[in-house]
Amino acid sequence: MKRKEPATKNQKYLAIFLAVTMFLSVFLILFTAGSNTDSDNKVSTPAVENNSSTISFSQIPGKQVHHQFNSIADGLNMSPEGVTNAIYIDLQKSKGTPLEQVFNNTDMNNFYGAEVTKRYRPDYANGSGFELHQIPGQKILIPWGAVPYHSYNLLARTNNTYDLWNVVGNPVILGSRQSVKSVIDVLEGNATSTSEFNQILSHAEPEDVIFQEVATKTNITNIPAEQYYRDLKKLDDGSYAQTNIFLNPEPGVSKNITALRENSSKRGVTYNVTISGNITKLKMSSDFASLYNETQSLSL
Repeated sequence: MKRKEPATKNQKYLAIFLAVTMFLSVFLILFTAGSNTDSDNKVSTPAVENNSSTISFSQIPGKQVHHQFNSIADGLNMSPEGVTNAIYIDLQKSKGTPLEQVFNNTDMNNFYGAEVTKRYRPDYANGSGFELHQIPGQKILIPWGAVPYHSYNLLARTNNTYDLWNVVGNPVILGSRQSVKSVIDVLEGNATSTSEFNQILSHAEPEDVIFQEVATKTNITNIPAEQYYRDLKKLDDGSYAQTNIFLNPEPGVSKNITALRENSSKRGVTYNVTISGNITKLKMSSDFASLYNETQSLSL
């Protein structure tokens, strides 16, 4: 029988469980972007057809982003080379789960003046990054101005206080001017997208995920494998399924999985393990708190 935990305890577990991935905040980008020193181009102000505080995407001239955005793989396909870790969240699927409390999207919705339903962020070894956002309403708060780049319009999100820019479309790009330009370069075929995680993602099942994350081992990451993938789904019966995929896992990973798998049913956790060459794939299902405890026991 699966153990039931109070919602507040689930939220506590989740906050710890995802603490390292809580960089998905527009304010983190805002306060790490630094002053906007890239001011060599004149900033023009987009025309607005009415007195609304928001502007529809259709009112913004120039090209817009049109790219599939349903998984972390789609985000990586838009990301320049060199990604060290990334996360993707479907905020609509998080509703009614403990994830909804942790990934509270109020700040982001207020930032745009419109609802954001999906978010993605990659990080790079030099500390840079950007975000992709899906905005079904196809509108945002009026920007301070615009700068053209390869027929797109980079929209200034602050009045030259911080280096923070948007390009609208599906999805919307948000980041420093250089990072936004780099994404456009990938979209236009002038730069290569990241392919570091192609092998491990070929074993993932992205349908119906609430969130996904990938990471590669560096001198600042602490993962028990050369590369690591994790996702979480909510099942029809209200329980959760978590998938962990390891590329060239450390010996302790297989040892811990084998040891804990033997009596996992007593803890209300179902295990499914497959090994294919240098890939180890672990799928677990249970209530959320049990999955958290199992992950801690596995030292993942």
